[in-house]
Amino acid sequence: MFSVTVLGRARKALLSGMAGALLLLGGNRIIPATPPGQVANSATSGSSSRVVVLTEPVKIKIAYGQTILPAGIKLPVVSIDQKFVQVRYMGEIQTIPIGVTRVETSANQILDGTSSIQPNPPAEAPPYASTAPEKQLQVSLQPGYDSRMQGGDIGMREIQLLLSPHCTEAVDLTGAGTRIYNGVTYLMDFEQATAALGLAHSIGSRVPVATPGFPKNSLYYVGYDAAFEGQFNRAYLVTDVANRVVAIELVDEHPKGLWKSAASLAAASWNTYNFINARMRASDTIRVQAGSKHQDKVVVIETQMYRRVRSRVGGKNIDRYEEQENTKLFVPIPFARIILHCAQVGLSKS
Repeated sequence: MFSVTVLGRARKALLSGMAGALLLLGGNRIIPATPPGQVANSATSGSSSRVVVLTEPVKIKIAYGQTILPAGIKLPVVSIDQKFVQVRYMGEIQTIPIGVTRVETSANQILDGTSSIQPNPPAEAPPYASTAPEKQLQVSLQPGYDSRMQGGDIGMREIQLLLSPHCTEAVDLTGAGTRIYNGVTYLMDFEQATAALGLAHSIGSRVPVATPGFPKNSLYYVGYDAAFEGQFNRAYLVTDVANRVVAIELVDEHPKGLWKSAASLAAASWNTYNFINARMRASDTIRVQAGSKHQDKVVVIETQMYRRVRSRVGGKNIDRYEEQENTKLFVPIPFARIILHCAQVGLSKS
């Protein structure tokens, strides 16, 4: 579902070790696909060197609801017959009516899905490149971005709980241009993003993101000291392999005198209080609150971390909790779906 690198196991025609799916906008009519995993009687086998190009939008079911594959998306072929073509998408096999596809062979010949397979088109026919949709930005991830990792189950379950309620509706999964925060959009070039935030003259180092459930070996963050929303003193811009912004986190590392009683935090059972830095509470003296909300096409996750301070009053120990750090993480829904996919794979049993 993702990019020129996201479906790395499926497309041999792309650069070695890179893969993905390009989601483009186009068409108005939506053709429902056969549920994933349903196998059509294959009249053609050994189709791994082919891809199909959708000529109309197709609605499919995925792990977290439904989505629409727009016209123009290229998908690797698993099998094909006179009525249906099976394609691989997000690690699952989807069955799509062949009448809404064009088949592209390893030799780059284009085959209309509404007719039987024919030889190469005549030389005078215009090349496919002249009629194909313009290339759109895609998230770039390393091969094995969704490979199962050891440990980190708590963090993966928590990111699932926070993201999944907001990722059930069908949306355009390309998402390029989705507003993230303060002029920064999804897949915006990093330098453009820093300029939009007034950070162009700041110096920051690029650090790998190693948070369980996030795409593996594929994300980086650059941290900046600055003032945001009158509260946060630090910002992290999260980028993909191509140095395009996929998420933003704001952090308040020095909250000003916010206290809560032990009773008010009795239900604070979260563990992760900073997802980009992979920070989790390490003792019972820490309490973490977390919540998420949906703002347009972005999921906003907010966390607050409190540390217990014990004092003795009138011969009794009184516990109260002082806020130590809070965060605000902005994740566009297209990228939230990628995280959910990675977390699902990471939590699956071998």
